[in-house]
Amino acid sequence: MMENDSNKPNQGNQALVPQSLDLMAPADRFQVASRLYVNLHRHQLLVRKYAWVLALIAFGTIVPAYLLTRATPQTYQSDARMWLTGKLDLSEGHLYTEELVNFLGTQADLIHSSAVQDRALATLQNQLTNAAPLKPAQGPLDVLRRMFGSAKTRKNLDEGFPFKLKVTESSKSSILELHARGSEPKSTQLFLNTLMAEYLKFKKESREKTSDRAVQSLAHEVNELAEELKKQQEKVYAFQMSNNAVFLQDQGNGAVNYLALLNRQLATLKTELQLLQMIQPDQWVELNAKGHQNGAIEPAPGDAQPQDVIAGLSGAQADLYRANQQIQMLKVKREELSKALRPMHPKIQKLDQDIAAQEKIVEVSRGETMKQLTNRREALQLEVRNLESVFKQWESKTVDAGRTMADYDRLRQDVQRTQAAYDKLLSVISTVDVGRSVNQENVSVLEPASVGAPVHMGLRNMGLAFVAAILLGAAAVWLLGKFDDRFASSTELAEDFPEKVLGQVMDVRIRKQHTQMRPEILTSQKFEFLESFRSIRSALYFMNQNGSRPKTLLITSSVPREGKSTVALYLAATMAVGGARVLLVDADMRKAKLHRHFGLASSPGFAEILNGEIPPGDAINGTSIQNLSFLAAGAASAEPGELVLRSQLADFLNDVYSQFDYVIMDSPPVLAADDAATLAPSVDGVLYIVRGSFTPARMVREGLDALRQRHASVLGLIFNRALSSPFEYHPYQRYKNEYRWRPKVSTAAA
Repeated sequence: MMENDSNKPNQGNQALVPQSLDLMAPADRFQVASRLYVNLHRHQLLVRKYAWVLALIAFGTIVPAYLLTRATPQTYQSDARMWLTGKLDLSEGHLYTEELVNFLGTQADLIHSSAVQDRALATLQNQLTNAAPLKPAQGPLDVLRRMFGSAKTRKNLDEGFPFKLKVTESSKSSILELHARGSEPKSTQLFLNTLMAEYLKFKKESREKTSDRAVQSLAHEVNELAEELKKQQEKVYAFQMSNNAVFLQDQGNGAVNYLALLNRQLATLKTELQLLQMIQPDQWVELNAKGHQNGAIEPAPGDAQPQDVIAGLSGAQADLYRANQQIQMLKVKREELSKALRPMHPKIQKLDQDIAAQEKIVEVSRGETMKQLTNRREALQLEVRNLESVFKQWESKTVDAGRTMADYDRLRQDVQRTQAAYDKLLSVISTVDVGRSVNQENVSVLEPASVGAPVHMGLRNMGLAFVAAILLGAAAVWLLGKFDDRFASSTELAEDFPEKVLGQVMDVRIRKQHTQMRPEILTSQKFEFLESFRSIRSALYFMNQNGSRPKTLLITSSVPREGKSTVALYLAATMAVGGARVLLVDADMRKAKLHRHFGLASSPGFAEILNGEIPPGDAINGTSIQNLSFLAAGAASAEPGELVLRSQLADFLNDVYSQFDYVIMDSPPVLAADDAATLAPSVDGVLYIVRGSFTPARMVREGLDALRQRHASVLGLIFNRALSSPFEYHPYQRYKNEYRWRPKVSTAAA
């Protein structure tokens, strides 16, 4: 059956696949949850291990808090509430305001200030003094001592301020909560009521002082404005005396109208002059003819018509016009006669003479017209220059009058502005006076001070001490966890090393046998302990290495006290009970102890075989467990590290290889001696033991590196003495009551 199991392919190759490759996959919520449980398991083990540190921290925080509570005198607390009320705006101008960025915070600081508290304490002392007449040698504090006269109160009064005040802002509301503490309930209540009254009184005095300062400042401004207004009015009066304002205004209006008239006349003359400079005598005839044919055209304001210009000339232009018309008529008549008469006809000649005479008249008329046109142009130029000179004079007068009127208007506007500012300040003064007399307080008492109730400081102090102990303990556990690189679970071991974790052995109390190892001793162990070795046995049965199952196994660890000998003993026994022929070899020739479990002597054994003193068959002994043989360590006559280098080791392994299905060798720790690292290359594989919460990761890494340097085949890791917790899943422990097998008892035997 064992041989058939060894022929299963690709089962053992999975043990050589690095577990770190799985970490390359993206983490999902299941991996995150698993990692969370691993961390919780580690921290729970740290809490178990360093419980004394947590107890010391708790003792160092809770005991001082208890002693402080016992030493603190009893105090009483009185509570009150104030709220931000509305405010009536009595005029257009705003009254006295205190709206800052954080209004409630400002009021809380004001109530908590020493100025308001000292006022409240002084008022309280005065009230008590008036209520109880003083003796000659008594002062206000003595009255407080006598009226509220416990020993603790007197001590507080002697030491300084007898009350403690706390002011807080209610969340999302406009309410202030006041808490006062004192050594006596009635005095504490009275102080808190007095404090709120003094606070409101202090604000009222501040408002009145502010109003008084504002009135004084406004009065000063009013006086200055009155003086300035008087000076400006005197300037206006002086201006009116030196300049007749009505006359200046009429003069300015008349000058403006006269300038407009001059401007129109000047525009008319310039237009006429421009027309005379461009027109020719022959064009006058056409203009005159068109004027008579088309009728008069309504001229635009300020424009001159050509007919008006022609009409202003003398009769020479009319003669020229008539001569041109006569010439045209004669030419038309001659053209009609020339159709029937010859050029030498007397009528034709007569017409030619008349046309020539009229042309002479036209030339003479044109010359006269040109003279008249030139004279008219010169006259118009003189008139234009004269009007321009007059226009400039009147324009200067108009500008002077306008400047004078502008000065007069500016003086009047200054008077109006000053008068308006003066009137406004007077209204502001009246508003401030009204605001000073009207109660406009926007903070009022919502709930008066309650009767002083005892404050249980012990519960609060103990609660704070408990929270501090938890925080300090958590910080200590976290800090210790940062420096603790020991493995708390097989999951951490698998994540840190590429070798596969073949199994884990639960940390349970083993029943010690007083005699040799027997089957009933094996079966009497706890269920979860035995199932752990059965799981490791199954992993070895179905493991293939290079196509064959490993038979010679070396069990080692990093440092002593990791349980490698115990694992070797119970693994060999478990495999023998399963039907495999197993040889258990105690290869720890420096510290042999496996022979005690079988009631055998420590020699002769493995050392004598390696030394060539005896053959292997003379040293191998049977045990009370079927299929399990044992080879003791023997008494080494030379350095054990030298013995394992001899050729007798290979001969021994060859002899036992065919006789047994498995050879399990228990060796010294890798970091304690070089024996294990020297033996490892000679066997099929190494099972490396790591004890939970014991072996540092750096030592495990160093031991595995030593085996890798010797080219040893590390089949896997065994996590020994795994501690259980609610956060670590151990199936053999969780379901032991349901799946533990018990032999049947026969009825006949009963």
